[in-house]
Amino acid sequence: MSSFICEATARTPHINLDSAHATLLMAGESYPEDVPSFYATLTNAITTYFDQNPYHEGDKTFAVSIKLTYFNSSSARALMEMLDLLDDAASTGRAISVEWYCDADDDITREFAQDISSDVTHIEVVITDLEPDDAS
Repeated sequence: MSSFICEATARTPHINLDSAHATLLMAGESYPEDVPSFYATLTNAITTYFDQNPYHEGDKTFAVSIKLTYFNSSSARALMEMLDLLDDAASTGRAISVEWYCDADDDITREFAQDISSDVTHIEVVITDLEPDDAS
């Protein structure tokens, strides 16, 4: 699979699933008009990546970076479903890491990330302060 890239718009985040480096980056804001359709495209890309890149011990860790400065409640549900998908993949032995970047003064996003991290059992969600120049 080649990389999956979705350029940011005013309502959607930049997404880069880089298959060569086993990374997924989400950055920006997320409040698409059609949240299910937008996130279904991402979920399909992740599923395709996992299907086309079966995990073998010693493979690179699939590293996810989430740098969303704003997301609406519908996007929050979609993000929870995406983390469930990642957690399911990790339950089969695939190495997956998630780093969730939050603005230092954004308690709501930080609490959401903490809540999600308590719901997954096979991956650790590391919550990190987002530096002002680190939103991309």
